[in-house]
Amino acid sequence: MISEADYLQALAKVFDSRSAEVLVGIGDDAAIISPQKRALALATDMSVEGTHFSRDWSSLYEIGGKITAANLADIYAMGGEPKFLLVAAAIPTDFSLAEVTQLAEGIRDEASKVGAYVVGGDLTRSSLLVISISVFGEVGNPILRSGAKVGDLVAVSSLPGESSRGLERLKSGINDESSSHHRYPRVEYSKVSHLDRVNVHSLTDVSDGLIEDLSSITKLSGVGIDLDSKKTTSDPHVLHGGEDHVFAGTFSVVPDGWIEIGIVTSEPGVRLDGVAITHEGFKHF
Repeated sequence: MISEADYLQALAKVFDSRSAEVLVGIGDDAAIISPQKRALALATDMSVEGTHFSRDWSSLYEIGGKITAANLADIYAMGGEPKFLLVAAAIPTDFSLAEVTQLAEGIRDEASKVGAYVVGGDLTRSSLLVISISVFGEVGNPILRSGAKVGDLVAVSSLPGESSRGLERLKSGINDESSSHHRYPRVEYSKVSHLDRVNVHSLTDVSDGLIEDLSSITKLSGVGIDLDSKKTTSDPHVLHGGEDHVFAGTFSVVPDGWIEIGIVTSEPGVRLDGVAITHEGFKHF
C-alpha cells in the first residue's frame, strides 16, 4: 500500500512553493508565510464526489482545476489577490500516486494562472474523493456585496449558463467540447484584477446562479435589481445555472469587456423586465 509519506513526497514535487514570501512550505508541521502588507482575504470551499463533481465524466486534472478556480474566484470577487492555498483531501483507498499527482497538477496549474502557491494541506483515506481548499489572499479596499447603489448599472464579466448547459449534456451521456465548461470553467481573472475602484460598488462570483447571487447583493445592499431581457436573456441556464464563476457587479460606469444587463432600483428583489423572478439557483442544503 502507498504510504502517506509517498504521497507527500510526490505532492511536494508538484507544489513547488519557492517564493520569497514562503519561508517554510510543504514538508513541516505548518507553512510559514512572511507578513503581508495588506489585509488578508480568506476563503474556503469543500467539494464532495457525487455532489459537486463526478469522475464518470471529469478527469482528476479537471476536478482539481475546477475546485481551485471556485476558490480563487471568491477572493477576486472581494477585490483581492490570491496568494497561497492549503489543500486537504480525503482520497479513495485505491488511488495511485499517478492519480494523486494528476489531481495535484490540476490544482497547481489553475493556481499558477494567478501566481498563487499551494503551501500545505492534509491527506486522509475515504470511500469518496473529498477536497477542501482554503485560499489566502491580500486585499486593499474590499469590494462587498453590500455596496450597490440605486442607479448603478448591473454587469457581468460574461453571460453565465455554459456550465449548466454542459451538465445537461453530460447527464444525457454527451461528453464533448460543448460540455467542457462544466468539467472545467474558464474564469476570467483578468476582468476583475484591474477594475477601477471608483466605478465598482458591489461584486460577486456567480457560483449558485445569476439570480441567486444578484439576490444576495440586493438583500445586503437594501436595493433591487431589474434585468433587461434584451441585454441578457430569459434562458433559465443564464438566469439560474451555477458554477460558471463569471463575475457580476454594480457599477457607475460598466468596465470595458463587461456586459451590461440591468440597473439597480429602489424596489426590493430581482426582476426581469419589471417582473419578479423566483430564486432557483443551487441550494447547498
